[in-house]
Amino acid sequence: MKRREVLWQLHSLIDNSQRFITADDIKALKIAKKAVSKEYRYRLLANLVLAIIVLIIFGSFVAMTYFMYYR
Repeated sequence: MKRREVLWQLHSLIDNSQRFITADDIKALKIAKKAVSKEYRYRLLANLVLAIIVLIIFGSFVAMTYFMYYR
């Protein structure tokens, strides 16, 4: 599921189920909503760091090849 879908599902559970669930459950759903937001934020950051590392490694191989064969 995408982040928006998960957050929308949690939001609809909080809004639509207030008659059926207790205040503790609503608090737990709100905490879960915050956790999902943080998880996806860290996931994006991890992917960005991984992309930078791959670019550095690939760039070093290209530079090494250039200096080995063309100099």
